[in-house]
Amino acid sequence: MGRCAIKVVQMDIFPVVYRCVVVVKPKQPLLDWLRSVDPSHNPTLEDICKDSHAYLVPDFEEAPDIEKAIDKYLKDNFEGIFLNELIAWYTDPQMFPKMTYPLFQAWFEISIHTMAFDTVNKPINKE
Repeated sequence: MGRCAIKVVQMDIFPVVYRCVVVVKPKQPLLDWLRSVDPSHNPTLEDICKDSHAYLVPDFEEAPDIEKAIDKYLKDNFEGIFLNELIAWYTDPQMFPKMTYPLFQAWFEISIHTMAFDTVNKPINKE
């Protein structure tokens, strides 16, 4: 009887980036605000959601509940993300609403991703 040979294929895997990722997707209240501050600009919700932003946040691998840890981090740090999102659409800070965590949650759909992989074998450049 012949032997079956099993060919083992070496597969390179992508290295893990020790960060979690939060994707922030605009919701209807942000669109309503955009239309109120600039009535000449009339995007749709689909338009403003096409290229949602992703934010690297700390790695909470050791936390007993990663989602709760990320939520606490967002509660403590949402203002920078909120400001970054508003500036992406409108640059006059006098027109910005009072930024609160409940408003942040009302204006953005937040998705949490606990694993990030680097698919590029080059250093990450930051500005």
